[in-house]
Amino acid sequence: MKIRIMKKYCNNIQILHLIKFLSSLYFYHQVITLYFQARGLNFVQINSLWGIIMGVQALAEVPTGLIADKMGRKFSIVTALGLQFAGELLFIFADSYFFFVIICVIAGTGFAFLSGCFEAMLIDSLKAEKREKDIQKVTGLNGSFGLAATLIGSLIGGLITAKLELSTFVQAIILTAFFVLLSCLAALLLKEPDLDYTHDENPFQLLKDGLHLIKTNHSLQKIIILFLLATPFINYLLNFYPPYFVDANVNGYLFGITLAAGSLLGIAASKYAYLLEKMMGVRNGMLGAVIIPGLFYLLLAFIRHPVFSVALVILAFGSMFLQKPLFSDYLNRHIQSRNRATVLSLINFLSGFYVALIGLFIGFLADRSLPSAFIFMGSLITAAALILRISEKQVQPVSEP
Repeated sequence: MKIRIMKKYCNNIQILHLIKFLSSLYFYHQVITLYFQARGLNFVQINSLWGIIMGVQALAEVPTGLIADKMGRKFSIVTALGLQFAGELLFIFADSYFFFVIICVIAGTGFAFLSGCFEAMLIDSLKAEKREKDIQKVTGLNGSFGLAATLIGSLIGGLITAKLELSTFVQAIILTAFFVLLSCLAALLLKEPDLDYTHDENPFQLLKDGLHLIKTNHSLQKIIILFLLATPFINYLLNFYPPYFVDANVNGYLFGITLAAGSLLGIAASKYAYLLEKMMGVRNGMLGAVIIPGLFYLLLAFIRHPVFSVALVILAFGSMFLQKPLFSDYLNRHIQSRNRATVLSLINFLSGFYVALIGLFIGFLADRSLPSAFIFMGSLITAAALILRISEKQVQPVSEP
């Protein structure tokens, strides 16, 4: 009865915001690298774990995208969050590299289920409500809910893990698992968007059409290439900033506060990213959104100071969220509802392999010198921003059949 009442008064957009918030309440991100190191892992192994997640996600992207277009977005979102919960439970007991690899396989599969269908559910729910013009605003707001969770999780988690002891790390992981479970239960309230497309199409035809779209749409190709090369490496920054802070003699209580402050800045960046296009146009707005975090990476390579290091991490982390709403809008303008999850999964497939492979090299650099890793990431993002410029013509939307 309660579920039926909530379904009546909650629409998909509100539920997706709630899911984003609950599933992003991580209480251990500020010490995740220290947790791995306490379990005996080095930087190459740590970065390889994220590489494994991205690799598995890349391999699973296409089949899970097809499942989402065929079985429905809700099914895929519930499955994804269930796998995320299982991974968090196992994370509590992981005590070896092999154990972490198993968790990464589970996590990568879950992320694959979520990556294409969550955004597809959000975009198609807006279309069903005739709110296509609000895509940048709503996707930015959705990102803000995730960042608000990161802010709260970092503050609470920072207090829990302030002593930087293994037992406190485990407590933070247990609390995270609880809220992931709540997000899975919230996903049961979702409804499939009421659009003209059906789930009766041959999944292989959906895949074929998606590949054809990417192959023939040159504007979409350029946006995808920039999307890949300009990735701000958020998870690698999360891996690197704790040891970076240790080198800079930053107080342990500031680890969580820093991530919380960066999330607060990210909330504003994500929510108001759409203003970049309004004020500067597509070309310069996207340039600014992409290049800013790259410049902060370069500064991180040369500054080691208890105060300035904290400020730089806050600015680097927060500025990364300028990109997402713009890329989400520009990519989806070229994709139809009938195979949206499939095409987004194909794009995430490419992104997953790219991030996984380059992450191994970044980890190799970081094991030798953190500054060299920051220089590489910053230079790559900055070069992509300057060389690949997106024009107004290249983001013109396609019409639904």
